[in-house]
Amino acid sequence: MRVCINPDCNGDRQNPDTAEFCLQCKCELIIDGTYTVKKLLSDKSGFGTIYEVEDLHQQPKVLKILSHEFNNQPKIVSLFQQEAFLLGKIDSAGLPKIAAYIHHNLPNKKMLHGIVMEKIEGINLYEWIRSHNPLTEKMAIAWMRQITKILKVVHQNGYFHRDIKPSNIMIRPSGQLVLIDFGTAREASYTYLAKVGSVGGITQITSAGYTSPEQERGFAVPQSDFYALGMTFLHLVTGKYPLDMHDSHTNTYTWRDFAPKISEDFAKFLEQLIAPRPVDRPSDCEMILHTLDEIDRLQKERQTKRQQEAQQKINQQEQQLNFNKVWLGIAFILVGLTTYAIAIFYRILPSPIPLATPTVQTK
Repeated sequence: MRVCINPDCNGDRQNPDTAEFCLQCKCELIIDGTYTVKKLLSDKSGFGTIYEVEDLHQQPKVLKILSHEFNNQPKIVSLFQQEAFLLGKIDSAGLPKIAAYIHHNLPNKKMLHGIVMEKIEGINLYEWIRSHNPLTEKMAIAWMRQITKILKVVHQNGYFHRDIKPSNIMIRPSGQLVLIDFGTAREASYTYLAKVGSVGGITQITSAGYTSPEQERGFAVPQSDFYALGMTFLHLVTGKYPLDMHDSHTNTYTWRDFAPKISEDFAKFLEQLIAPRPVDRPSDCEMILHTLDEIDRLQKERQTKRQQEAQQKINQQEQQLNFNKVWLGIAFILVGLTTYAIAIFYRILPSPIPLATPTVQTK
């Protein structure tokens, strides 16, 4: 089956595998001379529609199509193109690989912009947390370390993501996390940062519950990614949507009761990540990784100390037990000797030393 991606197609858009043009609208079904669309994956993406496609070798890929109504909005087209440019520029197991950027012409002279990228096998973390228990601290630190390393590569290439949340992180069957949806990524250039400092800010892109206060006002900075990262992990360690834990009176998040096994060290760090002011958050990814290593080290030290104390207690108990056994043995010996001595005294048992028989002399 081949699916037509013409948004103006009035049919069911399903066509036989042998068809080169849509039977309803006559739109070309072979995209960029290489890809055929197999099925719709999502029409709820921020800027467009996502399909599963196959290349000439029948390898599955993902095709992300920008909604055609945005074609006349240069800023949105630029953001869309930027995703392809950024992902094509960076080679990382934590990012989807780009196969092609395509322009697909429609019969009505309109054109669709599209990105063909690697299909990530697995589910996103929003779907994952709905069917699993909240993360343990050990797992949360491991996952945060993975995402931070991916984010470090993105930041080092001069960009920040601006839309980190559970639904934009996928987990492969191998356990490798993948950061997706770079359609909102922004170049962290001096020009951009200068614009942030000016009146008016930059294009506002938000995800309720995860977006930082400054980004909601249109003034995103690289540390805005750290706020979203913190909110994402608040969701993952509690299993609750962040806004459901928000206290509007104090403008704080009362989340600790929902994650009682999280250590004080890690809890304080999560709260540092979601600090209202960017200056109070970690300055860069390296600082986050360093803090995670420190928390890991402290946890291991405490665990080692607990194990040593437990072993010491066991050793003390064994020593006390051995001491008791010795005294019990001594007590048995003393009781035995005492009993034997009493028996001799009362001649219940023959004396171990024969007594001399009195001799009677005859006068």
